[in-house]
Amino acid sequence: MVPRTDAKASPVMVGFSIPKKKFRSSVDRHRVRRLLAEAWRLNKHQLYETIPADKQIHLFFVFTDNKMPEYETAKSCTVKGIERLINIAAPTNQKDEKAAQ
Repeated sequence: MVPRTDAKASPVMVGFSIPKKKFRSSVDRHRVRRLLAEAWRLNKHQLYETIPADKQIHLFFVFTDNKMPEYETAKSCTVKGIERLINIAAPTNQKDEKAAQ
């Protein structure tokens, strides 16, 4: 987590990468990116609740499989990643709260 420089900025800045070596067609790369972005958009609120107001996370997804995923696969992988980030961010929140008391 990094300090948030702008109060209006989103708590998470996210990016997606789909390598050209895996998907030669730009149409396929864009489809994978849209699937991942939609899965992120629908589930990001879980992570947003755990991030302190003065912190920000910069997150980058790199898709490494070489076959086109179904939406359910993209969603389940995104949710697993969000859960892992919550577990990482939660202890930080607890330490900050204890220090404030």
